[in-house]
Amino acid sequence: MQICSVSVEGFRCLADVAGVPVLSQTILTGQNEGGKTALLDALNFLLHGTALSEHDLTYVGDGDFQEPGDDTGAPHARVSQTVVTGSFSLNAEEQLRLELPEQVRIRRRFRPEAGMFLEIHRRVCQDPQLRDLAAVKLPGLKELAAVHGVEPVGQANARNSWEQPLRALAQQLKQVDAWVPAASEVAAALPTMVYFKGDSVQAPEAVIQSLLNSRLREYTRADEVAKRVTDLEGYLAESLKEDIDSIRSHIAQRCTLPSVELAPQVQVRPALVGVELNVLDSQGRRFPLSSAGTGRSRRISLALWESSNELLGQRDATQTPESDVLFVYDEPDTHLDYSHQRRIMALLQLQSSRPNARVIVATHSLNLIDGVDISSVVHLRTQESRVRAEVLSEDSADKDVRRHLSTIATTLGFRNSVLLHERFFVAVEGVSETSAFPILFRKHAGFPIQSAGICLWAGGSNEGALRFARFLKDHGRDVAFVVDKDSRTNQKHVFRDDKLKEHGFNLERECLYLGSPNELEDLFTDDDWAETANALWKPNAERGPWQPQEIEALRAGKFSSQLLGLLKGGSPEGPKNKEDLMVGIAAHLAQDRIPAALSAVFDALVSRAQDAGPHLW
Repeated sequence: MQICSVSVEGFRCLADVAGVPVLSQTILTGQNEGGKTALLDALNFLLHGTALSEHDLTYVGDGDFQEPGDDTGAPHARVSQTVVTGSFSLNAEEQLRLELPEQVRIRRRFRPEAGMFLEIHRRVCQDPQLRDLAAVKLPGLKELAAVHGVEPVGQANARNSWEQPLRALAQQLKQVDAWVPAASEVAAALPTMVYFKGDSVQAPEAVIQSLLNSRLREYTRADEVAKRVTDLEGYLAESLKEDIDSIRSHIAQRCTLPSVELAPQVQVRPALVGVELNVLDSQGRRFPLSSAGTGRSRRISLALWESSNELLGQRDATQTPESDVLFVYDEPDTHLDYSHQRRIMALLQLQSSRPNARVIVATHSLNLIDGVDISSVVHLRTQESRVRAEVLSEDSADKDVRRHLSTIATTLGFRNSVLLHERFFVAVEGVSETSAFPILFRKHAGFPIQSAGICLWAGGSNEGALRFARFLKDHGRDVAFVVDKDSRTNQKHVFRDDKLKEHGFNLERECLYLGSPNELEDLFTDDDWAETANALWKPNAERGPWQPQEIEALRAGKFSSQLLGLLKGGSPEGPKNKEDLMVGIAAHLAQDRIPAALSAVFDALVSRAQDAGPHLW
């Protein structure tokens, strides 16, 4: 069972944060005390049931303006409960074994006066009394059977004789979607969470204990071990038989009852309660690690994190499929130099490459943020004392991506988002390209153009664009130009060959050309333009649908200008300018219809961006 997203209500500063994705790699960033650690602790509560107290509950009214003299709520009152909800995906074996669909929601709640509850959202019987029959004692089953007119199917003193027909009845009655207690099998199937903290609070002993406890849970899930644990629980329950008989007899005599039933519920859950870590000096003398110095403790912790991938990747022959695991890091690069940060980045890449693993990291580190797709960066932003998660979706427009980058950059203290991801500066001729390229690039590559490290800017007819490009190049930045073929010799265009050479640019190495034969617009086929026009710019009723043949007839002249004139004149909804024209076809066109020449340009830009970045002068 793998976690896909998490939502948190009423936990510390997280009053109501919904839909935070948990991907193969997820980076959490945001200002200090912005809820990053709280979100990781909430995940730990959901998956492992770590203990909470009333001090973990969110204060009522945090972030809400309260008028002077308004005493409708206590000034220091807290919400009644904490709720952490996760969405999970199940593999085929889990779906069959747990009788659940591929996608489920599971939550854990905490109320100070009642404790914690693990619940699952699923189809159940409308009658609440028939939902959790496994938790009902035998007398209760008999009472339910009497209410519903159900007869036992076997011996009257056997539990299954009553539970079986009641289950059959529950399945026949109306079903509804509701939150119900999760079975122990569901709790056991939750992914293992391995929690690493980068600050000085977590000693290496705690890292080792976390690792070994995770491994111990995996061993406990193995069929052979589970059978031994079940046998031990049965043995211990049987050992209590004489004590139970004595208690039953005493109650029956004292309370003048004809019979008393008492069924013990024995549960054995192996746990590693502690570890002791010592180091040896050159003379073989043993010292506690606590006396070895902070620097050595940090290096040992990093080595332990690196060993976790191999340790948790080991599989017992009885474990099929491999257990799911969530690696969680809270500011793992704290106080580490760049070489050690690179080791952490390599570790995160290795762990996230495992098919059964996901990694989530809370950090302020530019290096860690820059190492993942910008779509994998979750920004926790505090507004009016409330934390909100800002996340990009598959439908996010280019302006949303740029806003996301800018917000993160501001939080980290940079003046613009270029310092985050964009390290390869690509000049295009105008706003048509800057508007259409991000849409077409995302369809082609599957991720935003900013995630490739590419920064687009429109040069237009302004020679200042060439001076800016020269400035970037002189300061060790990588620059390229994407130019329409007909601009190479056009004296009106600033990106013509002689101008680029004049400013010191290499046409073969730093320029890419588009056009079939002249410009970006004529790369698209007549069929593509006709289909897009009929979908977006409905023609006048008297003229009929746009036809590929009339598009073809325009290619003898300046194609883009004539096409724009045709569509504007023949449709009341026609494009207003070339930008509308290009954005329209970019948004409408399917991924497999992107021109091969344009795809080749995109691939070339990605390849160059991979090696781009600041260089020494």
